[in-house]
Amino acid sequence: MAGNHDSDGNHDRLLWNPDIAPVDKKVKNWGYWPLLGVWASIAAPNSMLVGSVGIVFGFNVIQVILIALLGDLITLIPLIIQSHGAVKYGLAEPQLDRTRFGIWGTYIPSWVRFFVAMGFFGVQTFLVTEAAIGIILEITGKAVILSAYKSVTPALLVSLFPGLFWATFISIIIIQTIILILAKPTKGSPSLKFLGYIMPWVSIIALTFTFVYFVLLYPNALITALHQPYAPLTVSIIPIFLIFLVSNIHATQVISWPDMMRFGKDFKHMLVGQIGLPIFYTLVVAYGAIMSAITEALTKSATYDPSLLIIRFITAPTIAIFILIFYAFTMLNTNIFSNVVPPVYDLNNTFPSKLTWFRGVIIVTALGILISAWSLYLAGAYVYFSTWISFASGLMGPIAGIIVADYAVLKRFKINIDDIYKRNGSYTYWKGFNLVAIITLIITFLIVFAPLYGIKYYLFIILKDASWISGFLIAFLLYLILSLVRGNKKWENASES
Repeated sequence: MAGNHDSDGNHDRLLWNPDIAPVDKKVKNWGYWPLLGVWASIAAPNSMLVGSVGIVFGFNVIQVILIALLGDLITLIPLIIQSHGAVKYGLAEPQLDRTRFGIWGTYIPSWVRFFVAMGFFGVQTFLVTEAAIGIILEITGKAVILSAYKSVTPALLVSLFPGLFWATFISIIIIQTIILILAKPTKGSPSLKFLGYIMPWVSIIALTFTFVYFVLLYPNALITALHQPYAPLTVSIIPIFLIFLVSNIHATQVISWPDMMRFGKDFKHMLVGQIGLPIFYTLVVAYGAIMSAITEALTKSATYDPSLLIIRFITAPTIAIFILIFYAFTMLNTNIFSNVVPPVYDLNNTFPSKLTWFRGVIIVTALGILISAWSLYLAGAYVYFSTWISFASGLMGPIAGIIVADYAVLKRFKINIDDIYKRNGSYTYWKGFNLVAIITLIITFLIVFAPLYGIKYYLFIILKDASWISGFLIAFLLYLILSLVRGNKKWENASES
């Protein structure tokens, strides 16, 4: 298919380049295993972090697992709809968004996603650095220093070893950049496909080994951890429940998944691959919840950071090093799939005639360093989840709502590929912008983020805490209503190519 979308004048150079064209059928060869492996790569130690934070928030192990599973099931519906367009047409998300927001309006969700991904890029690189620092501390015998502290946090680690930490941080960024440069889309992203093949084994086996080893170290604490009382479902816990539920809805993956799924063989392979979400992710969240509950039983203070949990509570250096190596590798892989590939596509979509894959990777890496969203993570678990996670989810939810309403309900899973790369086609709308989508987005943002500019009514606070869910539902309904009121029939003219 890509052979029909070249640079010989068939398509506008401002809207097309080889990296963002529909991928050729010969590189649409990701089968069950690499697609399943993408979810296994997401189910890394940072997913254990989510389970651990649930313990910090006051929920017991069973509650954490059930909330995580609920978040996974909520995610699956828009995720499958999103991935359908990618697999069927071989398109990345920014090009799919041209059909929803307009050929120029697509820059709006692209740059929102770009901003969010850059924030997570910094945080995830911070987590990889922690694992690498842990390896160094275990080798040099300095890990024992942390055993003197009852509460071990990321801020403590940085304050104890600042020079070593930031030097390692820069090294991790360089490694990520090299991997991404090798992942050219026109060749089917071979380095990413390779990671997709091996990650189910690396992630799940390594994390299961870690979990089993850890609980066997502390059998008495395990019993205490599994018998923690349920957090009472009172009015006061509703905001905390919503914040934690939203953190288990994969906001960025819902938007970004087409960037990997475009290489899938067909819809059946993609659908089977999505099973990895509730299986792998819920399992790893359970690991994190139980391990942190054990640390709370031991010290009366739950350690939530996955690497610090290993450094502080596994006393055998060889075992700790082995685990931390896998931690670093799996979290590095997660960062590449979730927080680097999507924003590179966003850049190429904005400047297709100017940017190559290489240039996009370099720009994304540089901006990821400059945004430095890890400062919120350093401030503590509740601060990080109630500010950054909640805010990012609030940005992503309305976009997902518009996408599902437009593609599944209005367009009924049909788009015109040729018009995606034309200035005067079905997706030009009004001067390149779909005003219905943009107005929907603005109104939904105003409602979801109302508490940020002084509207403190309880209803708006709840809507903000439930940011992804409330944003998705409001945008979904509002987009359909405004489309009906406007009487816009453009989607009926978009036939399959």
